[in-house]
Amino acid sequence: MRMLRRLRNCAVLACFLAGVLFVAKSHVVADSSADEPEFYFTRLVYSQNRIAHGYFYPFTMPKPAPYHCPEFGGKNFFPPQGWGWATDTPGADCKLMGAIHRLTGQHVYPNPNYIEIMDPDLFKYPYAYIVEPGQMYFSGQEAARLREYLLRGGFLHLDDFWGLYQKQNLETELRKVFPEYSIQPIPLSHPIFHTFFDVDEIIQVPNEGQGCRGGRTWEQPDDTEPRIYGISDEKGRLMVVVTYNTDLGDAWEFMDLRCYPEKYSGYAIRLGLNFMIYAMTH
Repeated sequence: MRMLRRLRNCAVLACFLAGVLFVAKSHVVADSSADEPEFYFTRLVYSQNRIAHGYFYPFTMPKPAPYHCPEFGGKNFFPPQGWGWATDTPGADCKLMGAIHRLTGQHVYPNPNYIEIMDPDLFKYPYAYIVEPGQMYFSGQEAARLREYLLRGGFLHLDDFWGLYQKQNLETELRKVFPEYSIQPIPLSHPIFHTFFDVDEIIQVPNEGQGCRGGRTWEQPDDTEPRIYGISDEKGRLMVVVTYNTDLGDAWEFMDLRCYPEKYSGYAIRLGLNFMIYAMTH
């Protein structure tokens, strides 16, 4: 049975790689060329929430100039990163796209793709990623734009935030986008956990320091369990996925670091690929 399931999964991925991509109306690009990448890892630029953050910066990281990754994401490549929306980049973006290219042969955009929420080009990209949403702030215009993007077929993954204080900030900002919805746990039986890889458990992925040292994997003592939440539209399509009390970004960024455990980076790549396939086919 597992062999049959693997064959079915391979068929799904083959369709995905063949171009079962911009399925929602907002994702159609009429004049795309044959050489255009099939997938962009699109990182959203948000404003820093100016409430007291403790160790967080109180001001917003400026959008940097375009960055060019080494081939296949590099190996011993651990460049300086930003903060807030730019946490883990460019390293995580380069490494993840390099890994996806090596694993699947898919023609991905190999470099970071930074998009401001109000940029009209947002609608070209069916998958968007936000890191450290415990620090994010949406204006009224940005919330309305994100709502339109998601209802028209977009997909948003929010990752790397810890504890109840940061979770409260995420829920406050998402209520601006969807006041009628709240985040709900996604059961492991949901198709998003089985689009290609079968993900049968939720693993807490630690940051680079904790992963290399061993020991505890959580960051904030008021809530230590990892959970994956979502928001679905009226037809049941997941629009938003939230990986809480876990750090997929560090697992992508440090997958080639000798001391960082493969069980975390392998899990993060499998989960990330499942999310991407779901975003491109639903």
